[in-house]
Amino acid sequence: MLNIFRKLPKDNRNVLEKFTGEKMSLAHAEYIKALVKRAGEIDKNREVFGASNHQYRLNPVVSIDKIHRFESQYNISLPEEYVFFLTKVGNGGAGPYYGLYTFEDDNMHNEYPDSLCKQSLINKDLTKELWKNTMDKLEEADDAEYDEIMKQVYGGLMIIGTQGCTYDNLLMINGSEKDKIVYIDWNLDPDYSPYFTNMTFLEWYENYFREIISENSVNS
Repeated sequence: MLNIFRKLPKDNRNVLEKFTGEKMSLAHAEYIKALVKRAGEIDKNREVFGASNHQYRLNPVVSIDKIHRFESQYNISLPEEYVFFLTKVGNGGAGPYYGLYTFEDDNMHNEYPDSLCKQSLINKDLTKELWKNTMDKLEEADDAEYDEIMKQVYGGLMIIGTQGCTYDNLLMINGSEKDKIVYIDWNLDPDYSPYFTNMTFLEWYENYFREIISENSVNS
């Protein structure tokens, strides 16, 4: 591992611990900001993968009214943790890998935004066989069939960031993985199905920065 870390001063060691106060409170928001700041202080040369892109900077928050308009437009309810983050912590910026997209940019990376409200193909019922069969059909499909299959693949997901190339971070809106993060390779290899992290948005986000502070690798 790269030798880029410093030991925490005693008065900052508590930032390593999981937040134990009221979840999604103003204190929780400040805790998350402190995690990001401390990780940035430790990785001062931006040697952690993707850090040179987001620079450990959070964007100004977004209004709850804007989120409600979006939810109404697409007939969905965004995960509570994600809404808390956007409105109390930051509208994208610092985050795992190349960082988080802004709320406004989330939809720009979704080729089928009307599929946000559709039932998710990406859930615990998605066996390797089902994924392979779906991708095999995609390979043989004409244009109309291709779009219909892709609308299924995009069902109930938001693309909130990237790990580079074709590998993206998804926040699931419904299904068994609702509120959780899933990784997908848009090469859509029949033998390489999406990866379930089993972590909610905040678990995934906070863990990333605690790992940096704890001197652990956070590469893809």
